[in-house]
Amino acid sequence: MKPPGPAERLCFSHATLSDYKFNMRLAKFNKFRNALASPSAREAWYRELAIDPAISAGADGLAIDSSSLYLKAPGGASLQAIDLDSSDRSSGRLHTLSGPAGAIVDWSTAAHSDALVGAGDDQGTVTIWCRRIQVQSFKAHRDACTSVRFHSTVASVVASSASSSKSGEVRLWDIDSATSAPFWQVGSDSGIDSLSLSGDGRLIATGSRSGKCTVYDPRQSGDAVSSTPALYAAGRPTRVLWAGETPFLLSTGQSRMRERSAALWDQRNMASPLASLQLQPSTRPLAPLYDEDTRLAYLAELGDTAVRWIDADPSSATPLALLGSVTLPSPMCGCALLPKHRLNVMKGEIARIHVVVETTGGSGGQGAAVIPVPHVAPRRSYLDFHSDLFPDTRAPIPVQTFAQWMACEPATIPKMSLDPAKPNLAALQSAYSVSSCDDKSTAKAVPQVASKSTPDTAPSQKGTLLLPTHMQAPLSAAGCDNCKQDDTGALPSKAEEQHSPSIQQQSAANVTAAQISTKPSWKPPLNHVRFKYLEGFAYRPTESFTSLHNVNQRFSQQNDPIRVGPRVIAVSLAGAGGKVGVFRRDSPGRVPDDPATIVHGADVVDIELDPFDPAIVATAGADGRLQMWRVPDTPLAGEVFFELEEYVHVTADRIYQIRFNPSVKSVVGILVSEADMHAVYIYNGLMLHYIVGKTPGGIHTFEWSPDGDRIALITKTSKQLCVYDVRTQELLTCGPAMKSNRPGRIAWMGMSHICLAGFDSGSQRKLSLFDASDVSHPLSTVTLDAGPGLLAPIVDSDCGVVYVDDRGSRLTHAFEIVGGILFELPKFESSLPSLGLAMLPKKYADVSHCELARAYRLTAQALESIGFRVPRKRPEYFQDDIFPDTVDTETPAVDTLAWLDGASAAPRLISLCPPHMTPLSEAPPEPVRKRQFAINAEEKPDNTKDAISAMLSRVDEPDDEQECAAGSGSDWDD
Repeated sequence: MKPPGPAERLCFSHATLSDYKFNMRLAKFNKFRNALASPSAREAWYRELAIDPAISAGADGLAIDSSSLYLKAPGGASLQAIDLDSSDRSSGRLHTLSGPAGAIVDWSTAAHSDALVGAGDDQGTVTIWCRRIQVQSFKAHRDACTSVRFHSTVASVVASSASSSKSGEVRLWDIDSATSAPFWQVGSDSGIDSLSLSGDGRLIATGSRSGKCTVYDPRQSGDAVSSTPALYAAGRPTRVLWAGETPFLLSTGQSRMRERSAALWDQRNMASPLASLQLQPSTRPLAPLYDEDTRLAYLAELGDTAVRWIDADPSSATPLALLGSVTLPSPMCGCALLPKHRLNVMKGEIARIHVVVETTGGSGGQGAAVIPVPHVAPRRSYLDFHSDLFPDTRAPIPVQTFAQWMACEPATIPKMSLDPAKPNLAALQSAYSVSSCDDKSTAKAVPQVASKSTPDTAPSQKGTLLLPTHMQAPLSAAGCDNCKQDDTGALPSKAEEQHSPSIQQQSAANVTAAQISTKPSWKPPLNHVRFKYLEGFAYRPTESFTSLHNVNQRFSQQNDPIRVGPRVIAVSLAGAGGKVGVFRRDSPGRVPDDPATIVHGADVVDIELDPFDPAIVATAGADGRLQMWRVPDTPLAGEVFFELEEYVHVTADRIYQIRFNPSVKSVVGILVSEADMHAVYIYNGLMLHYIVGKTPGGIHTFEWSPDGDRIALITKTSKQLCVYDVRTQELLTCGPAMKSNRPGRIAWMGMSHICLAGFDSGSQRKLSLFDASDVSHPLSTVTLDAGPGLLAPIVDSDCGVVYVDDRGSRLTHAFEIVGGILFELPKFESSLPSLGLAMLPKKYADVSHCELARAYRLTAQALESIGFRVPRKRPEYFQDDIFPDTVDTETPAVDTLAWLDGASAAPRLISLCPPHMTPLSEAPPEPVRKRQFAINAEEKPDNTKDAISAMLSRVDEPDDEQECAAGSGSDWDD
């Protein structure tokens, strides 16, 4: 290939050219060639949609940004937006974007903004929306507008193309300019099917009905920069797409025999393609998509069911080699790639294609649907961020003003890391303050451009710069208030926009609230995953309880069949009368055939241990009685008498669950049903004080907050997660829980967050994290798998770790919460399926061996003692960075009468540091180890012959050899 000439060097920088010069001797294979793709489960589809599938030859049929999907509504006169993170994925949450006079032909989103959408209709009108509000609408062409594209680096530049039976035209517009005419236009002797702008914003490429691809420089008047020969048949659609910021283009089309093909071109020499790919004949067009990070291209057959991906790297050993394909359940009519910063990189997801299918059936519902198709690179483990799979990607922000671009000033494309542990996008957005839509554009009325923008004479086939550079007004340096989003990426509503304070005011309010708060509360760490090397292990068999018989395997899924305290362990046993086996925790080993047993008198539905009296075991029965038994100090074997300490006959039809208040002694919450009403009764002794959460729809479960002031519960019929103030019975916040009717489980992560584990539709088991002050939407959700087993979360608020017991499985899952996001940790796998898991208080973990938690795992035959630990560099010191002061769960935080009168107190904290250990923060610096075998560059090495002679002489001296061997061990020990 000949080197580029002087004129061609103007198109790309020397750095860009050097990056993509390749030599066939150094040809390589694409490292993503083994990646796999498959359609998501039907629960993840955006289904039951009504759409208009008619699109132009150059349209993709779907546009997507970081927050929304955009589809054409029925009739074609408007667009409909769907929130990407919507929990309800049926057609009831669509937002309509209306405005065009005619039927929409093509639409697209801006790569540098998550709020700009542009569309062109069959009357030649271009409409711009910002935050789903129409801000611009102007007559761009006389004929139908076939393509609308936003500029790659400038926020205010929009490109549009039109096509008729014999000619076409391309125009560029500055939507922030006061003029009503395009600042550049070019004509074509054939219709224009597609339009694409280079990643650096310098060049523009078109695909025409003549089968050619043409490249223009909008800032230079004159002929086209380069053009391809007529590779495709005339009269059939030709698509063109820039390969990011590189000088390469990808084109698709059809031959005279209707053979579909894709070709890779070098803009510096377009006499012939670098490579081409031939596919089977078909009348359906190929829609190309390109990922510049992986250099993979995706070919979607609109009207068919196949999506293929090819190696579009020119430096590859076989460019355009077919790497794989995926088959969809129905023919597609649109496709788009999800922005890179929205991918689940911790699962190895290198791309996600969203495809639109016209019809779905069966459990997918009726009507059209948008199906996510994740493309995943296989790895042995996804615990760490794989930087080799995810290089720094292009940040979605504009980097130039219109005046800077017209003056040919160089633009530095900012890059951002996809590592979730690094703050990326916010820092770049503050560094680049170029606006994506001016404040004035939304304050003024929607402009209607005069007819002079569509002159009667057709534009010349040479690019014409209609407005000189000095007449272009620079954009405002202020950010676009209309394009602001919250931290989750969702677009705020109109009411929130009108009444929400500024970012500075919100930050000040958050800091003030954090300084005023005196209650200890778990706060998500913001740096990185600290426990990615978490290890679950089983203690020696002598620490477990073996030969356990008659375990109740039909215990209620809402409750735990095992409870563990500092002194005793209670396990539900099968048999008449409601039996509960009681074992001393300090007496493990083989369980006798006749263990000490509490007989309730009716089927036991729940078991609890009094947190402030380790000798009290509470049992709730189906007969509506709550009984509290005192465990004697004698050995628990054979016939043991358990004294009935307290007896409460609840005035309700049935008891479902009991929970002791974690901060107040002798206060217990009881979940009951009475006359088709469910509620939580709050008892102190024999007296009923409060009735919380009374609802006719039923309640699955409830849990106390750590301070004992609030209760969180899950309703059955309405499937809501609700938080109540106990003493005022006031509903504080409420939001959607899981979609399934099957029971879920909840756990408080400190006093600020709530973990919810349950089933979604289709038996998808999920774990969600909520802000306890606002449970209207989850902060993070993780889908584990599809299965019948119940998930029971157990939290470690000190470390921000959630352990999830998988009932009926051999696995115990673990997740760490970092910045409000759930990250999966290594699982613990046992040899037998689990029936229940119970944790000891944090003070009973062996912190000297870096043990985070100590637990007991119930199986059908044994009670296993397990633990979770992390490796540390200096374990001889107390690791105070991972073992902060913890809550004293064995001492009440407030007096009972004071609590009933409305008093509150933060839980008391205790130190976990053993008396014989020194905290790591007070440890002396680690000594620097001397390298024993480092070669000093200033010293000359010994002569080889002298070294060999000395070695041979030592062989002849056995006594010296022994002494040398005895004294040389320390060097190797180091």
